[in-house]
Formats: sequence, structure tokens, C-alpha cells
Amino acid sequence: MSRFGKINLIAMVALPLVATVGSIISFGVRADTQLFVLGTNAVPMLIGGLVSGLLLRSVNKAGGGGHYLALAPTLVPAGFGILWYLYGAIAFTGDAGREYFAGPFYLLAWAVATALVASIAWMIMRPKMTAAS
Repeated sequence: MSRFGKINLIAMVALPLVATVGSIISFGVRADTQLFVLGTNAVPMLIGGLVSGLLLRSVNKAGGGGHYLALAPTLVPAGFGILWYLYGAIAFTGDAGREYFAGPFYLLAWAVATALVASIAWMIMRPKMTAAS
């Protein structure tokens, strides 16, 4: 596995784990809540990670440039999600349930939007990269 593949995998695993730790801080140790938070946050990361993996494979075949563009569908939602859940755990607002229920839907939207933008950007960049090499 390449260095960028490891970054992709770490981002895919980090968000659900951070969200679960944030739910433990917000709600206490509740197995049902932790499983729900882990599962619902894993879905956007699996979608973003799959698209990032496919883009990384294409980038590696084309000669190597554009790795960070390929990682965007995973790193952007993971970064926003980790900040969202850590802020929610530290600055408790009184109704943390909304964050943990709505957060994965926002992350899914970010993952899909970033995947579309990264895919379109790669389609534009790819002919230029293959012509240069």
C-alpha cells in the first residue's frame, strides 16, 4: 500500500472513531449510541474512501501527480467531521443529539460533492499529465 493509500485508510477510520469518542463525552458510555454513531459516520467515509481509492489508482497509472486531489473525497469530509464532533464534545450546547443525527448527512453531502469535483478535475488534468510524460 502506498503512502497515500495509508492516508486514505487512516482518514476513513479516524472520523468514525473520533465521532464515537465525542459521543462518549457527550452522552456517556452507551453501546447503542456508540454503534449508531460509528455506523452512520462510517458510511460517508466508505463512499469517499472508495472514490479516493479509485482516483489514487488512476493517478498512479498516469504517472503520479495529483495525489492530494485524489485524497480530497476522504480528507475534506473527515477534516470537517472531526472538527465538528470535537467542537461539539468540548463546547456542549445542551442538545448534542442533533449533531450526531444530522452530522453524517452533511458529511455524506460533502463526500459526494468533493468526489464529483475531484473526478471532474482529474478528467481535466489527466490528458495533460499523460501528454507530459
